[in-house]
Amino acid sequence: MLGRLDYKWLVLIVLLPGMTVITVDLTVVNVALAKLSAVFGINVDTVQWAITAYALATGIATPLAGYVEDRFTLKPVWVVGFSVFTGASIVCGLAPVFWMLVLGRLAQGFAAGLLLPMVISLVFKVFPPEERGGALGFFAIPIVAGPALGPTLGGYIITNYDWRLVFVINLPIGALSVLLGAMLLRPGVPKTAGRFDLWGFILSSLGFGLTLYGLSQVGSHGWSSPEVELLVGFGLLSLIGFITYESMRKDPLLDVRLFRIAQFTNSNIVGWVSTVALFGAEFMLPLYLQNLRGLSAVDTGLILMPQGLSIALAGPLAGRLVDRIGPRWIVMFGFVLMAINTWQLSQITLTTDYGTLRWLLVLRGLALGCTMQPTTLTALAAVPNELRTNASSLVTAMRSVWQSFGVALLSTVVQTQTVDHQRVLGWQVRPDTSQGIFMEQMVTTLQHAGASSLAAHATAAGLMLAHISQQAAVLAFGDAYRISFFAALVAFCLSMVLPRHGVKADPTAAMGH
Repeated sequence: MLGRLDYKWLVLIVLLPGMTVITVDLTVVNVALAKLSAVFGINVDTVQWAITAYALATGIATPLAGYVEDRFTLKPVWVVGFSVFTGASIVCGLAPVFWMLVLGRLAQGFAAGLLLPMVISLVFKVFPPEERGGALGFFAIPIVAGPALGPTLGGYIITNYDWRLVFVINLPIGALSVLLGAMLLRPGVPKTAGRFDLWGFILSSLGFGLTLYGLSQVGSHGWSSPEVELLVGFGLLSLIGFITYESMRKDPLLDVRLFRIAQFTNSNIVGWVSTVALFGAEFMLPLYLQNLRGLSAVDTGLILMPQGLSIALAGPLAGRLVDRIGPRWIVMFGFVLMAINTWQLSQITLTTDYGTLRWLLVLRGLALGCTMQPTTLTALAAVPNELRTNASSLVTAMRSVWQSFGVALLSTVVQTQTVDHQRVLGWQVRPDTSQGIFMEQMVTTLQHAGASSLAAHATAAGLMLAHISQQAAVLAFGDAYRISFFAALVAFCLSMVLPRHGVKADPTAAMGH
């Protein structure tokens, strides 16, 4: 039956399951950190390496994708890469000590970082220009929905089964991906690769690795921490050195001269701002649901699931529309919807109905489907065929940095604004205010129940302090969503420069090649 399908559909059959397990694995461990900390007897800062190792390895490997594909072609890289990913998953699941789990996560992330840019490039190669939007729309499902569904799956496994299944569950899908790749992908012809750009690799590893790691530490250490300042500062200097060095090489690891193409640059800038607006806000709702509303990881995942289903519907549909009418109107509509939706989320309270939240997430999923993949499509469509994997690596690596920046920025806003709101709300607890009167009523009630005056005042103060902390956190989440709202408005304005019609031009001459 598979033999009757066009090769382009066989490619999707091979790639979609693999990409789904890779993107789910990006966040599936998030809800397992407390369990891992208890099992291995390590502190919170150390157990974070289960997440950090994956992200760092991905950031370091992504710039290598173009060179590796030229040297070996996609099929063997897919088979070997997914074999490594699957084997590393087993290592994580069977790890007797924590450092082995971290090594497994490093191997998983490295394989994922190599494969993702090649996958996007392959879709461009096998689908004609008029069908690429629809094809990439299907990839919006695992790429965008996967990280959102990861905590749901992880929470369900942690709650009902052994934590090791979080990793071992990758085995059947990983084995299937290797088998399908070996059977269905066509062997390519290796290109004559130039000398390996060692200095480019060193500078990119330092630049992307240190920047991503430094941004990941902002939430726990703050922007003014010497550790964060040193890591991010040295990382950004390395990135500047990398860009300068690569722009002068004949055969660079990443061809940063692609930014000379106006359509590529404009689409990327829209993508960067949208990444801050979208993914920076994505981390907040699970925190709100679990920390403030007291939901379990499983219940949180069930509330978040409609967003993933909405993306699954909107991604392919938006891609087909981009093929027909161009990206500008689709992306602009997506950001209008995103701005409205984000403003609505900034108004949530401790009593917001869960049904209302689900509908807000459905709308958010529609907006995600209309914005993320169309900007990627527009950027890559402007690139010569022979540089597409290189361009995909550049797009992926830069968006990883901006995604981490968005999360770090908004997490800092939540932390600082929570403190400020606590201070302001605390000032309002006075004898002549409604809060102060309510506290006195609590004291009277407790005393009538038999508590002493001292105990009644202490209990009432504790309850009021807990209430103030919750209210302050909700207000801080609202502040962070308002920043995301303005980022969405900026992205809307920037999206006006996207092409109005098709995105099929070959700009080889614009590169100066």
